[in-house]
Amino acid sequence: MSDSTEKPNDSPGGFSSFPGESFISDSIPTDQDQGYKPLSILAILGAVLGGLFSLTLVVGFGASFLFGTPWIMSPWVVFWPAFSILLSYIAYTQIKSSDNTMGGEKLALWSMQITSVFILCYVANYAGTYFAVRNQADTFVRQWLGTVAKGEIDKAFLLTLKPPRPSEESNLRTTFEITYNIAPDPLSKGSYSAFKAKDYVRLIQFAGDKSSKFTLKSSSAPVYEMGGYVVRLVYQVDLPDGLMDLSITVLGQESPSGAFKGRQWQVLVDGTGLAQKLKINEDSRKKFELSVSAMEFASKWCMAVSNKAWEPAVYGMAEPKIRGQLLKGFAATLPSSLGVVGGSLVQAAESPERRAFLTASQKLFDGSLIRIGENFWSDPVMKAGILEYLSKAFKPMTDHTPTAPISGGSEWIRVETGIVPRYRNTDGRIEFEFDCLLLLFPKYLVQATFVVVGEDKAGADSTPDWWVKEIVVNRGVSMPVAAPKPGGR
Repeated sequence: MSDSTEKPNDSPGGFSSFPGESFISDSIPTDQDQGYKPLSILAILGAVLGGLFSLTLVVGFGASFLFGTPWIMSPWVVFWPAFSILLSYIAYTQIKSSDNTMGGEKLALWSMQITSVFILCYVANYAGTYFAVRNQADTFVRQWLGTVAKGEIDKAFLLTLKPPRPSEESNLRTTFEITYNIAPDPLSKGSYSAFKAKDYVRLIQFAGDKSSKFTLKSSSAPVYEMGGYVVRLVYQVDLPDGLMDLSITVLGQESPSGAFKGRQWQVLVDGTGLAQKLKINEDSRKKFELSVSAMEFASKWCMAVSNKAWEPAVYGMAEPKIRGQLLKGFAATLPSSLGVVGGSLVQAAESPERRAFLTASQKLFDGSLIRIGENFWSDPVMKAGILEYLSKAFKPMTDHTPTAPISGGSEWIRVETGIVPRYRNTDGRIEFEFDCLLLLFPKYLVQATFVVVGEDKAGADSTPDWWVKEIVVNRGVSMPVAAPKPGGR
């Protein structure tokens, strides 16, 4: 009886007793399922980058909570976890399409999920911080700009100081003059005077609170440095003279020691200025052209006084309607004794024209041109000396020649260029107020306002005939002494 070559029907499918037949079991995995499969390099890189980002957030938030210090990263850091998720996603799609020959599917999936959760935490924290801090900064800056527009310059300067600040009820002017207005040399300004002369401060101040509108154009992301949040905001300022973009940098700080409560903001003057020049309108163009003409007149008048050229100096003080008479009374020189015995010389004048000229000269020599301003400030100890020097400043025998060369020439009285002047036009009478320095060598330095007046010539291209109205004194201090150069030279 021969052996059957067919497999018995009741024989188990996973076994065979026939020679040469492969031994296969349906219940045991193949080498493809059970053997070694290489991990995806992209999955590893994505997991490492995502893990580092998550760890950074955990450590940063933990340190912020423990030390009570705000912590915020740049918004650009979001590209870090986004790149991690991209790598993990590419790895995940490669693994799924590898026909089970590549490992790391769960690693890529978990990396995407965990990193996404931490991104959401970061975005939520950043967005909350950004909008809260930006709104605080915007509210503070608008209040500060309103203070400038109201002409409350001392209060505006107070908000540029690091808290805790002096009380608004204290004598701010004296505090600022003593603490923040020391200049290293006669022609430089202390921080207080320099702030008052800023172009954007002058433009907003002279426009007034009813003529200025402030529109926020952009703001930077808050950056935590210098012990607080630094924010840069750009405003469009709508003025009667035109439009300007003003960039303002502010710092918001909290006091760990409790020196002040809450977050206090300050304007960082060094980071504040015009983002672009003022775009003047057609109505204001003439005003700026007139200011150039008035400045040139004022500078020439100061040079004439410094050089003791009294005739053009006296002529520059007279209104146009009497200049013709003064011209007839001119002489080549004026006697220096006019400053002492002017009365008798005037009466002895040989003609009415000469008498008119000497009378106008006497107004200059007697110091009648100078007026002490309502807000005049000086050290009480030296105030009497400053006023005495001012009363004799324009007398012919007075000599204010500087002991050493100074920049810009040797003029002891000069108008300061590059500073926005105050402008008024009252019934066709134009008035400019320029910043002025009186260098009363060797003892005192006086800051003043140089007032120039002219009649508006409506419909004419010619400029007004300017004349000096007065010099209003605002501040008097001792003459600053420049620091010696290195090496004692």
